[in-house]
Amino acid sequence: MSGIVTISDLRRITGLPSHVINHALNRHGPEPSGRIGIYRVWSRDALPEIQRSIARTARKPGVVQESAEEAVS
Repeated sequence: MSGIVTISDLRRITGLPSHVINHALNRHGPEPSGRIGIYRVWSRDALPEIQRSIARTARKPGVVQESAEEAVS
């Protein structure tokens, strides 16, 4: 497991569509830790903050939270 995550990784972790994740991150952060080509990347250390951002915008935050916690552990 690498130390970075992309939108695609977050989609697999949460089970949510990419547009929901994009909206949450654009609206509530955190800022990406960098880019690889055209792809934004975040540190795995930022997963709790990413999870909170998604939960603020997702319709079912409990589902997001459980999925993200399972994938991180």
